[in-house]
Amino acid sequence: TSNGLIKIGEALQINTSLQALDVSHNRICDDGAAAISECLKKNNTLQELKISENDITSSGLIKIGEALQINTSLQTLDVSHSRISDDGVIAFSEYLKKN
Repeated sequence: TSNGLIKIGEALQINTSLQALDVSHNRICDDGAAAISECLKKNNTLQELKISENDITSSGLIKIGEALQINTSLQTLDVSHSRISDDGVIAFSEYLKKN
C-alpha cells in the first residue's frame, strides 16, 4: 500500500546499494508515488523501478517526472496498467525530454 511505500521511500533516501525495486500489484496510489518521487530526488543507486498495476494516476506520474529532473540513475520505470491518462503521459514525456 502507499503507507508501506512511504516507509520504503524513506529508507531508499539513504540506501546506497539497492539497484532494483518491484512494488507492482500493491494498491499504491498517488501518495505512494509522491513518496517514491521524494526518494528519487536523493537516491543515486536505484536503476530500475517497477510500480505497475497500481492505482497511480497522472498526478502521481507527474510527481515522479519532477523527481527525474534531479535523479540521473534510474534507467527503467514501469508504470504499465496504472490509471494514467493520455494527458498525464504527455506531461510526463516533457519531463523525460529534460532528464
